Amino acid sequence: MKEVLTPARGVIAAALIAGLAMPAVAQSQLRQALETGEQATRRAEQVQEQINQLDDQRSDLVSEFRTLLQRTQAAQLYARQQEKVVESQRRELESLTEQLGRVDEITAQTTPMLLDMISDLEAFVQADLPFRTEDRMERIANLRAAMENAQVPIVEQYRLIVEAYKSEMEYGRTIDTWPEEIDINGNSVMVDMFLYGRVALVYMSPDRRYAARWDRNEEQWVPVENRFKEDIATAIKVAKGTTTPSVLYAPASKLDVEI
Repeated sequence: MKEVLTPARGVIAAALIAGLAMPAVAQSQLRQALETGEQATRRAEQVQEQINQLDDQRSDLVSEFRTLLQRTQAAQLYARQQEKVVESQRRELESLTEQLGRVDEITAQTTPMLLDMISDLEAFVQADLPFRTEDRMERIANLRAAMENAQVPIVEQYRLIVEAYKSEMEYGRTIDTWPEEIDINGNSVMVDMFLYGRVALVYMSPDRRYAARWDRNEEQWVPVENRFKEDIATAIKVAKGTTTPSVLYAPASKLDVEI
């Protein structure tokens, strides 16, 4: 493989060939000239190397600048987005502060309403069929206690009252039976109470000797006819789950509704 000479090196080589026929003084001058040329060549190579290094550094700086520019633009975009978030939060904070300022006013208006709801519920229970009266009145007493407890938030007070109303509504959509000891003609008798939703409330002793329904108009227990006892016994079995559901007949009295 042949070596390719640069122009400077080519001139030096030609001068060396020509210098073989020169006198010693001329050869000395030529040698100095060649050394000077060789030094210039090496210097040129060093300068070129420096140029190449500077070019590489420039390329690295340009790349770094572009990266920093992209990061700066991304940071500016993020900052603008955060400014919008901060502004939204500021408006929300102002709204919450305004609402907090109205809490006392809202509470002052809500508390009387909740107390009226409890009073209405109590009046309804007292006018309703007399079933599970003790449990229902205890629930109302607990509601009043919650209203007097400063540790119970008004939202929790409202929730408890709504739950009580839901429980009362549920009584009207279900059938229920439970054992209860009542006084019949001065004697204490254990009977099975049965609630037909809010259509009728009846009881019957296990031996079927005693059976009665609650009369809304007279507000007292009224004995039922013997022909209803079998229906009542069937209804009690259905409620207890000891027989399959079927159509139930209730000894109900006629309701007079005034408009």
